Amino acid sequence: MVLAEIDGYVVSETHFLTSFKELYYRTGQAITPNLSTRKAVLDSEFSTYVLAVHAMDLGLDKQEELAFLKPRIKARVLTDEFKRQILLNDLEVNESDLREYFVRFNTKVRASHLYAETREESELLLARLETGESFEELAEEVFETPYLQKNGGDVGFFSTDDMDISFEEAAFTNLPGSIVGPIQTAQGFSIIKVTDRVQNPILTEANFQGQLPELEQYARKKLEELYERKHLEDFVSSVSINQEFMADLLKEIRGQQGREQGIELIMPQDWKRDKTILRHQYGFLTLEGWAAEWQITPVEYLEGISSEDHLEAVLSGIAYRSYMNKKAHDAGIPSQPEVQASIQQTYLSALARQVESEIEKSIEFSPAELYTAFVVNPDRFIQPKQVLLQRIVVSSLEKAQQIYTSLQQGKGFTEMVQQYTESNEDLMVDGFMNYLQWATLGHLGKELQRLEPDYITRPIAYQANEYHIYKCLDLVEARSLRFEEAKEEVEKILLQEKFREARAELITQVKKKHHAFIDLERLEEISIEI
Repeated sequence: MVLAEIDGYVVSETHFLTSFKELYYRTGQAITPNLSTRKAVLDSEFSTYVLAVHAMDLGLDKQEELAFLKPRIKARVLTDEFKRQILLNDLEVNESDLREYFVRFNTKVRASHLYAETREESELLLARLETGESFEELAEEVFETPYLQKNGGDVGFFSTDDMDISFEEAAFTNLPGSIVGPIQTAQGFSIIKVTDRVQNPILTEANFQGQLPELEQYARKKLEELYERKHLEDFVSSVSINQEFMADLLKEIRGQQGREQGIELIMPQDWKRDKTILRHQYGFLTLEGWAAEWQITPVEYLEGISSEDHLEAVLSGIAYRSYMNKKAHDAGIPSQPEVQASIQQTYLSALARQVESEIEKSIEFSPAELYTAFVVNPDRFIQPKQVLLQRIVVSSLEKAQQIYTSLQQGKGFTEMVQQYTESNEDLMVDGFMNYLQWATLGHLGKELQRLEPDYITRPIAYQANEYHIYKCLDLVEARSLRFEEAKEEVEKILLQEKFREARAELITQVKKKHHAFIDLERLEEISIEI
């Protein structure tokens, strides 16, 4: 049953119900299915189609900068579906996995690392360690951050989800004193030294059983991410690139950037389209296949290429995407109705965002309008009460109380941060936090009312197995902002207001022009079961 339609683009009952249920759960089950809410959900979904139709009216979908938009979207959807339907389809989470992550939730590990951009550089660091150089000596050489330089690359204590997943896996699966690596992370490569491990001493079977639903979902997510990364790393390690082609391509890139043609359209000269330029464990990539993939790679990735190593990484990634798309096609995934619908919906949403961007660019307002908006809304431009804090984070109340006692006896707060905090973020900045709004500090409870410069709070239970001690460094009372101070915020508010008006007006005009159909009677009759 069709609820709304414009130029053949339809919001069906099924589409509407799916969107309504997503919003219902996203808002914490706080909305009711009355006519007003139903109409808001339908308008939100249908407006995307209306704006997309307007984009086509303007010919935005034919513009050069959007020429590869739909192929890019299709490639992204197919790679996601390859992972979901093929790569991860048979992945199982067993009880030992669940128990492992249960322990991790109740454990903190401390580690140091040495960072390098490439595997080769990381292997050289490992070799130097093996010949007797220390972590401390090498950390001083490889890091620019003063804390990491002075403390042998120490990243402090961390729990699951605090670090890159490969870094976490290496640290949690090795004992204190172990040195492992090179470990590839999203940032580069690390040699990791595990230095400490602290575990909640009371882990009961009842606790484990009580957390099973959350553990099953969490463990699956982590294992899928690890499996995906391992699959990619194995693929990339099998890639062999024609070095002559890579040299020619790098030459073209360095000469092409900034030209009108665009880096995504470059083509090394004197290379035949059926020439194999790259091989991997599952097959090969010809020049023609490379060109098709290169053109749909986001330009910002291509323009950032600065070296042979960087180009090799990009080409390996392109080969991996090509492989995944081929496997998806072989499995018939592109012909699945839900996949086609996903590609179409994502494409129309992208066109709609392009129209919204054009609306924003067209909006202007005068200095008088700005000042008037400031004057008539004085309550909107107030700097709230703020507080500057320094903190110590530990995993047990007993330790927190010992630290608090030492602080009361005159120990320096910064000294105690450096010695005891288990927050790796705080280690880098000695526990100093940015100014926070007073209204956001509800977790301090009664201690909030005692805050004044130099006041040190008693240990505060922040969450399970995490206790904080704060020192108040400064308090700034709330005050009204001057126009010059508020000008940027006034511009944002005025822009939002004018944008909403212009967008609503445009949607009304396009609906009228294209004779859009909306069935409000049927919308009211739909039975919504959640």
